[in-house]
Amino acid sequence: MAVKLEQRLTELRAEYESGQKILKDIELKLAELEDRKTNLKETLLRISGAIDLLEEVLEEKESTEVPETRAGPGTVTGNVEVPNVIRQPLEKAIKVLEDAGLTAGEIVEQKGILPIGVTAGEILRQEPKPGTQSPAGSSVKLVVAVKGKLLPLDRTSLCDAFSDHS
Repeated sequence: MAVKLEQRLTELRAEYESGQKILKDIELKLAELEDRKTNLKETLLRISGAIDLLEEVLEEKESTEVPETRAGPGTVTGNVEVPNVIRQPLEKAIKVLEDAGLTAGEIVEQKGILPIGVTAGEILRQEPKPGTQSPAGSSVKLVVAVKGKLLPLDRTSLCDAFSDHS
């Protein structure tokens, strides 16, 4: 009986070591997949930023100009064209909007990976979009880039279930 127990113990140790090697291999592959996932997310975020920027540039070119009317010195009435304040510092963007007869409305801070050429404190997006017509005195929502975590963790990811991030 002792011989059989010794033999079974040897088999179990070999199986345990084999399982440890497989587990280590899986962990390495998961870490590699997690790196690839992070790189892909960063690339997609940059591409998304580039798409947004190009769409805004194209919309600027397609917009039609409607002349503004001035009722008195410094007073703008009717519709005015929304100026492009994207990639401008917040303070300058507010001044440009005021000069155009508009006001800065809601100011939202966005943390994340910034598109190439955009620094913290600059405008990422605006609503209404540049080149569109808005009633004089109306507000423009501004999204400002701020420093923060690069990417939120995607808790639905299978890789996250096995990573040390949880």
